[in-house]
Amino acid sequence: MTSPWMWIQLAAMLNFIVAPASSSAETLQEALAAAYRSSPILQNARFQQQSLDETIIQARAGLRPTASLSAQALYDRQPNAGALSQSVGASHTAEVSLVVAQPLFTGGRTTWAVRAAEASVDAGREDLRAVEASVLFSVIQSYLDVLRDQQTLVIREADLNTLERQFRESSAKFSLGKVTRTDVAQAQAQLEAARAALTMAQAQLEISRAAYAAAVGAEPGALTDPQSLPHLPATLDEAFDLADISNPLLLQSRLKEKASRAQIAEARAAYRPTVALQGSYGALGPLSPYVSRDYGVAASAALMFNLPLLTGGVTASQLRQATAQNGGDRVSIETVHRQVVQGVAQAWNQVVSGRASVKAGEAQVKAAETALDGAQAEYGFGLRTTLDVLISDENLRLAQLSLVQSRHDAFLAEASLLQVSGRLALANLLPDPIRETVSASPQSVKTSGSTPWDSLVETVDKLAAPAR
Repeated sequence: MTSPWMWIQLAAMLNFIVAPASSSAETLQEALAAAYRSSPILQNARFQQQSLDETIIQARAGLRPTASLSAQALYDRQPNAGALSQSVGASHTAEVSLVVAQPLFTGGRTTWAVRAAEASVDAGREDLRAVEASVLFSVIQSYLDVLRDQQTLVIREADLNTLERQFRESSAKFSLGKVTRTDVAQAQAQLEAARAALTMAQAQLEISRAAYAAAVGAEPGALTDPQSLPHLPATLDEAFDLADISNPLLLQSRLKEKASRAQIAEARAAYRPTVALQGSYGALGPLSPYVSRDYGVAASAALMFNLPLLTGGVTASQLRQATAQNGGDRVSIETVHRQVVQGVAQAWNQVVSGRASVKAGEAQVKAAETALDGAQAEYGFGLRTTLDVLISDENLRLAQLSLVQSRHDAFLAEASLLQVSGRLALANLLPDPIRETVSASPQSVKTSGSTPWDSLVETVDKLAAPAR
């Protein structure tokens, strides 16, 4: 007698053959690549990182020259000199000047501002990695959900076909007086339950397809079983070690602490003097009446020294604020570390249990197939009742559905383990030809707007910069 599992496999092949052509992804790798290119969440995170990159240029501007062009017109009206004079004199003058200033020493403010900005940018890049991993995980989950629901639908359809055949057989035997009306009613009840389950499976598949379209940006086609994920840690200790050095959220928390620690030194440097070289060049003369030969050249150069003496408590407040922020960031490292350890342990045990469930489920399905084949054969000889066949059919259906869910959960647990260990990245999931088309190098902004003497000024500023 034909096994119901054979009907499932045949329906799956027919579903693949008659599936309409689709431009959407059919393999997990294609779905990941499509989402990487089009995900608005990931695109927004990239723009946020580009915005954050600019803070390095803004911080390094404290080492670089500034220039401004100023112009002013002055009207002056005052009494003429002389005790008995009642006349009033007025003058109209104009001045145009170019002012250039070059910081020579900022007390270490700029040095630590740059280091804080660099640490913040690096923390932002780790956050971008975390967003990328989250997007990829959502794609994997939605892909597995659709695949699970497609396979569930095939099982439900095969089960419905089997129960329809069983109902017809029971009805025929009832007409011959070989079974009772109760047997027919039991077959019909099971058949109606299978129809309701099929309707629910169809609805769940449409829900999962909608989630897939939201995650990937395209409707799912005829999906294929994904291959095992690469770069999975072989042991629990390896997973812990990888997470400690690669988990983006943990690295981000450490870099945030580094940035706030640099901000403490930056705030402390506000007590120190600054030195700058300033020069100006321009023209000065009467505006009314305007005579070009009356204009003269004005030039000046100055070495400016500034030492803050009283700031109204702002500097002290900023120092306390930076210190408190750093204290919170240090505590956050431990908080994130505990969460990562918990996540690794949870994901690892889910992988282990998931693989065991798949193995047990395969054995269960095989045994349930044999039991149903035997029950149907014995039913034909009158050795089994209709209820026996229906129970065997239900056991097989539940075993098949359980196996589909176990495979879904085991694969998703592997993706979760990769995510928490810091290895769920596109470069680790896609082959080289696809990876090259979708990956991008982070934009370097450290040298934008630099001058030839940046390093000299930076060296001088570092010499007397306060320690952290």
